[in-house]
Amino acid sequence: MSKISHTSIFIFSLGLAIICGGLDYETHSMLDLFLNKENIVALIIYTLLFMAVTYTGVWMYIQAKLFLKKKPTK
Repeated sequence: MSKISHTSIFIFSLGLAIICGGLDYETHSMLDLFLNKENIVALIIYTLLFMAVTYTGVWMYIQAKLFLKKKPTK
């Protein structure tokens, strides 16, 4: 995978984590999201989880594409 793919996956995952943190019922502003130590830890954990899911999906997509490209042997 290229460097831009890894960067895109990180930005996508961080964006999802920030959206999930912003939708929390205790978060009144985005400033609260970044100033609280527990929220920072949660953002890091959510980012890592979203990255793991995204990398798994990309890996499955690549493997399926390679599997479908194989010619049947007779």
